Amino acid sequence: MHVIFGGAFNGKRAYVENMIQGRKAQWLDAELEVLVLLPDVEVVVILGVENLLESKGKKLIEKLEIWDKQAEVIVIATEIGRGIVPMDASMRKLRDDVGRFYQQLFTKASRVTRIWYGISQTLKGDEQIENLH
Repeated sequence: MHVIFGGAFNGKRAYVENMIQGRKAQWLDAELEVLVLLPDVEVVVILGVENLLESKGKKLIEKLEIWDKQAEVIVIATEIGRGIVPMDASMRKLRDDVGRFYQQLFTKASRVTRIWYGISQTLKGDEQIENLH
């Protein structure tokens, strides 16, 4: 599993589109109630994981580990923990919950790449991913 993360509108999706160009890919929104992997898919890309509640996040990680044996799994995760700490307690809790979920997700991933304003940096994994832009 390859997790690609960074701030909103920092080029994560464009990076993935370039990376999987020409391959049969399935794009899924993590918030959907039913996530089904189509047959003969080479790559599955999961978006919106930052919007999951903690219980759904754990179930998603389990599903992604199974799928990773059938196809290349790429998770696009938006970083919400940087910047100004929200004044609202519920927003701070959400930020903390997402941070804990990302720790679990990144631990399970074989590769982790940060995209910051279109520049990629591999943080985890044996292969160094070249900047495709």
